[in-house]
Amino acid sequence: MQTRPMLYSINRPELGVDLPFYSSDEKRAKHVATRLRHMANVHWVDTRDIGGTGEPVHLPGSPLVLLDYSLMQAEHSSMLARRLIDGTPGVSLLAVGSLGNDKAGVVLAAMRAGVNEFLDIDAKDEDISELLARMNCEVRSPAATPAPAPRSRGRLVLLLGVRAGMGTSTLAAHLGSLASSEKSPAKSAPSDAAGVQVLLLDLGRPAGDAALYLSLPNEFHYENALKSARRIDATLISTAFSTHDGRLSVLSQTAGTLEKPADTAELPVLLDRLRLHFDLLLTDVGGLPVSEVPLPLLREADEIWLVVDQSIGAMMSLDAILRQLDARAMRDARLSLVVNRHDPNDGVTAAQIASRFNLPLLALLPERSRALRGSANQGQLLHQTSPRDSYVRALKGLLGRLQVADASTNERAWWKKLIDRKGR
Repeated sequence: MQTRPMLYSINRPELGVDLPFYSSDEKRAKHVATRLRHMANVHWVDTRDIGGTGEPVHLPGSPLVLLDYSLMQAEHSSMLARRLIDGTPGVSLLAVGSLGNDKAGVVLAAMRAGVNEFLDIDAKDEDISELLARMNCEVRSPAATPAPAPRSRGRLVLLLGVRAGMGTSTLAAHLGSLASSEKSPAKSAPSDAAGVQVLLLDLGRPAGDAALYLSLPNEFHYENALKSARRIDATLISTAFSTHDGRLSVLSQTAGTLEKPADTAELPVLLDRLRLHFDLLLTDVGGLPVSEVPLPLLREADEIWLVVDQSIGAMMSLDAILRQLDARAMRDARLSLVVNRHDPNDGVTAAQIASRFNLPLLALLPERSRALRGSANQGQLLHQTSPRDSYVRALKGLLGRLQVADASTNERAWWKKLIDRKGR
């Protein structure tokens, strides 16, 4: 590989941080070097001099490399990123771009290519310096990278519809939207007054239904998040995750997929990262048999709400799911019953169902299928079109169960679960 390295020495030599910047645009390289002049010595590597089309690119050691993720360079940098990863195991890749003017697509491209972090060239000096220092520390001594300081962890609530068609995705979409509008009792600062940070993890069947009810695009999927679990941070969340009304974040499987949600070794990592950034993870796994629900979700859930209706099929499915949970030693105090589409004239009452299966009755939601279809056909949720509807009023009773506990309560749970996980 032949390159034309150029050093824009704008720094004091004692900084001792030399970083290659891969780009075909010399003007862009000068701009990056000037921007980082107080933090690093930037060398330009002209990517036009890197031969081959798909062969691995080998670099000495396990370096930290800057890649040009301006709009015109992103596609080429993504191809180069894959070649660097193939040719230099342990390479750390830092995308350099701008998050202004809705450039979320650039961040997605970088993350899908395997880039470790994204540096916003328009960020504050202290933020850029902190990122560079952390990345450089990880390159020099990866085993000594300090763990993040513990903080309150978001609650994980599973909505487990006992079979497809129980209205679980509709319930999840409405609850997520309403919960994200609530003010968390754990937050007191004025800047926190916007509400609880809520993520709707949409893994139910049919796939992508909750995102569909929220009229959201589905570009960054659960599968993408799993592959990039260790790179999940506030920047990636704000740029890649879909949001409803600017409040509720949503992460779905690819719409229409028939594949069960992947359960890889990265899922506990992903859950940990998400629970550090969100107060509440509301997870729709409606319609999935227990055998297809990723085990870490079942194991880590703070509460599991079983969603049923009054049909004989739902009763049989509920019995089967309870047996499966019992076989996994997961039929415990976290389980509660939500009876949806309740009609007092259907013969069996919600109280009778709860008594028959020895489950606490958490909520009774009235039959409002026609009203829910009507609002969905307008691209809205029912509380947006009819805030006084009986279904909406019934949901208000569930919101108290979704409130976020204070930090001191959650901190103990954080350490307990960390210890539990290490002991498995």
